[in-house]
Amino acid sequence: MKVLSRFSIAIAAAIASGVNPAQAAAEYRLATILPWISKNSTSVDLGIVVNGTYYLSDRTNAVVHIVDLASSTETGRITGFKGATVINGTVNKPTSGPNGLLYIPGRNELYVGDGDGSVKIVDLSKNTIVDTIPLGISKRADEMTYDANNKPAIVTGPDDDIAILAFISVADRKIIHKISFDNATNGIEQPVWNPADGLIYVSVPESNINPGGEIDVIETTNFTTTKILPVTNCSSHGIVFGPSNQLLLGCSQDAILADSVGHTLVINVTTGKTVQTIDGIGGADQVAYNPTLNYYYVAAYQYQVNGNATGAADPKVGIIDAGTGTLLQTLKTDNVTSHAVAVDPKTNKMMIPLAGKGIAIYDFSTTTATAATATATATATSAATRLGVCSVSFFAFVVAAVFGAGIPRSC
Repeated sequence: MKVLSRFSIAIAAAIASGVNPAQAAAEYRLATILPWISKNSTSVDLGIVVNGTYYLSDRTNAVVHIVDLASSTETGRITGFKGATVINGTVNKPTSGPNGLLYIPGRNELYVGDGDGSVKIVDLSKNTIVDTIPLGISKRADEMTYDANNKPAIVTGPDDDIAILAFISVADRKIIHKISFDNATNGIEQPVWNPADGLIYVSVPESNINPGGEIDVIETTNFTTTKILPVTNCSSHGIVFGPSNQLLLGCSQDAILADSVGHTLVINVTTGKTVQTIDGIGGADQVAYNPTLNYYYVAAYQYQVNGNATGAADPKVGIIDAGTGTLLQTLKTDNVTSHAVAVDPKTNKMMIPLAGKGIAIYDFSTTTATAATATATATATSAATRLGVCSVSFFAFVVAAVFGAGIPRSC
């Protein structure tokens, strides 16, 4: 009863301070970094996890990296892509590749968008390209999704004068339809399929009608736009479905520069209304959702301090509780390659490419009470500020309150 009483008091104090108790006992921690092979990458695109394997598109090395998550080792690379087009010392993304990645279930195939305006099809049993589908565009094929009902792969061509969405029959490996986005004034970004209603949702960062962005909703039988969901102060790039028909929008740096707004939004796609606004995390590209933990992940590589247009660069990845919209944790990254984030729902591992380092793998760690008791005082002490006030980690505070470990009062 004494331990329970102390625990209850500690939790109550923590809740009063605004800290999420779940974060105190579990958080993401760096497990390992796999160095870049063969050259240090300065331009990557997206990462995905398929059956315990992580794939990352790397323009600098013109490959897709293959990482076995069980052993945390890079087991191979898929070659045959255009690579980085460098103009005046800078990578020209619209003409470089590989880019977006899409796994086709039931076929053991990986679709890869390339810088020559085509989709390369990879046989994952051999990790080799077995077919190429030109989209009829002059610049890159990029982000993708898959409609598991009608079975087309949906691919964006965002960088031509008029952005397009191409629909590919995965059985025939042929284009069956294209949609042009005449009103999009800054290309198009991530498409996602919603299994709840069978529709495709497309992130449009900016349009003539909605300068702050919109989500276009498309059905894949007659290829018509069924509705448009306006968004303000977001200019979304990555989008992902979470629980209860909720769609997380990774608001981009454009919103920061235009309106000094650095946040992430969650909308209900049935009503179109914003149901969660998560401040302190914006400037995003790829986002992900983990149904095991009910967490969102936001690669906020272009965030700026306080979300201000004049703020210094503050790149990070954010982990959000999808149930409450609470920003649980942020981890410092970089504003070069860290615009990709992927998570494995079986192991909860999170992967982020880091400039000058390699592919970082983070474990979701739960600290045991025994270990925390032994280190509570040391943890608290190391968090001291130079002002002579100790900044004690929440978990150290809880453990100390429960198990009687000392909390320093001056540093």
